[in-house]
Amino acid sequence: MERDEIRDYFECKKCGNKNFRAVYTFSLRFHKVNFSDDLVYDRINEERFECTKCGSIYTIEEIRETLREIKRKRKGID
Repeated sequence: MERDEIRDYFECKKCGNKNFRAVYTFSLRFHKVNFSDDLVYDRINEERFECTKCGSIYTIEEIRETLREIKRKRKGID
C-alpha cells in the first residue's frame, strides 16, 4: 500500500466487521396475464451478503450506497 493511499471499507453496521459471504436465494414468481388463463413465471435470483461475525444481511444496493457515502465524505481530501 502506498503512503498516500487511503482505504476505507464497508463495515457491518452492527458489529464493525469487514468480512462478508454471499448468500443466494432462488425463487419463481407466478402471475396470470390478461390474455391467457395460463400462469406465467419469472425466475428471481437474489444475492445478499452476510456478515461473517454477527450474521447481519445486506443487499448489494445497501453496500453500494454506503460506499457512495464514504466517497462523498472523502471527496476533497488530497
